[in-house]
Amino acid sequence: MLGPPDPSLQAQVATTPPWLRMAPFPLLVISALLGWLLTPELLQPERMQLSYAPTIMLAVIRMLAEVAHERLRVAGPLVVAGYVMHAIVLVAAVALNPFVCIYAFFGYLDADRFLGERIAPAAVVITGLTCAFGQSGGLPGVTATPALFAGLAAVNVALAWTMMRITVSREREVEARAQAVEELARAHRENLALQDQLLRQAHETGIVEERSRLSRELHDTVAQGLVGVIRQLENLPTEVDPTIRQRVERAERTARECLTETRRAVRALGPHQLQDGDLVDAVRAVVENWSLSNDITAQVRIDGTPSAGRGDDVVLRVIQEALSNVARHADCTLVTVTLSWLSEELIVDIRDNGIGFEPIDVVRGRGLDGMSERLTAAGGRLVIESHADQGTTVAAILPRGRHDL
Repeated sequence: MLGPPDPSLQAQVATTPPWLRMAPFPLLVISALLGWLLTPELLQPERMQLSYAPTIMLAVIRMLAEVAHERLRVAGPLVVAGYVMHAIVLVAAVALNPFVCIYAFFGYLDADRFLGERIAPAAVVITGLTCAFGQSGGLPGVTATPALFAGLAAVNVALAWTMMRITVSREREVEARAQAVEELARAHRENLALQDQLLRQAHETGIVEERSRLSRELHDTVAQGLVGVIRQLENLPTEVDPTIRQRVERAERTARECLTETRRAVRALGPHQLQDGDLVDAVRAVVENWSLSNDITAQVRIDGTPSAGRGDDVVLRVIQEALSNVARHADCTLVTVTLSWLSEELIVDIRDNGIGFEPIDVVRGRGLDGMSERLTAAGGRLVIESHADQGTTVAAILPRGRHDL
């Protein structure tokens, strides 16, 4: 029964050279010519005449097989039936004309082309026996010297079996090498993509860190200096010359305008999540995006009264780095980020229900060091609490100064 073309067989047909598909026909003609030329010296004329019919049948079966090869599935019912018919006719032709064993040799290649791996070994054995049958001189030779036939059969089958095993082994090696090359190519592409990602992240991280540093510098130097100037101008005596008073007021107004612009620059240089909202909104956005990206439940809790402070960018960066570590190492299902505003401090807890670890057994990486350095530079500190199978808590404690200076 015909079925849809098998993809693997289609690929095999596409790669089979035309000469290989046409070669059996010249061999069949040569076999018939040799039999005809050596009659009656080696062959009986009657037997040779009878051999023409199976020889023609072999050519017809071969032609039909080549035409149908693209549509028949490997080892399908029609393929097996056709091969059995071909084998029976081939034995009859060899029995009448032993030189047809020259053509029979092509059965070794037919086993790979038409039959699957499970049936091919049997086909190879049949081909070896058929070749030995012809090499022994056909039916008269086998009857006269059965030991010769047995020896030739053993040699043919052994050689064919060895060649088949070598071919299968080479095909597997080629397939394994091709797969290894593909895996190497895929790994190379992944490495290139990771390198590009790391370069982009490093570039973005460098920009963010530099913007944060400039923001802190502007706040701690220019903004604080302008505040000091304004305070000094406000404390000047009111009983001064009106002209001088006017100049003082103008200077104070100019200083306040500069302070406003400085504050705008400080906000613009800070983390982009803080540009359109306060720290709570920024933390909620970061946690929500992280939860969706990593498919881990995460929640944000707020204790106390939120207030803006100069360390908001540090808090946000610490939360981002802590969540990154959770995604890589915690193997958890729930993360809780708690922001607690106290009178003089802001405490941020990032707690997970993951596998935990023993802090003394863990080598600190750049992530923990980076968080600690950020907090230390802002006057805060980092505390880590964890035990095996009990989850981990990363606490960032940051003093709160006046943000409106």
